Parts: sequence; C-alpha cells; structure tokens
Amino acid sequence: MPKVRDILIHVGVEQAQRQRKCRRNAVYLIPKGEKCLVVKTGPTNDDYSYSRDAAKAMLDAAWAKMKRLYVDLGLVPPN
Repeated sequence: MPKVRDILIHVGVEQAQRQRKCRRNAVYLIPKGEKCLVVKTGPTNDDYSYSRDAAKAMLDAAWAKMKRLYVDLGLVPPN
C-alpha cells in the first residue's frame, strides 16, 4: 500500500528557544519555553510563530474546513 501523503508538512508545534513575537498580534510576546504554532511559508520556508490563543482560532477554522472536506467527499469526519 502506498505511503499516505502528509498535507500538513508546513505546520507544527515548537517550544520557543527564545522570546518570539506572535505573527497575528505582534504586541503579544511568546516567552522562551512556551509552546507555539509554527507555520513555514513560501519557497524560503519563513517561520511564522503564533501564540496559543492565536493558534486556537486558526486550528478551529482549519478543523471546520477539514470537516467540510470530509462531507464534500461523502465521508464521516472523526470526532
């Protein structure tokens, strides 16, 4: 059976090795040691860090979109 393709290759969670700014709200600083969502974009794979609050909103929207994809394909989304 062929390998399943990973469609989320540019998204992950990292523990900040230094203080970072949240890409969604630059006023919010992500302290060293805190987990954050990291999205790599473009051909240069720039890293954009997002705080947990910003990540929750993004992941909620992504989950809603994934559920719609399941339904559009006639599949039952997992709980």
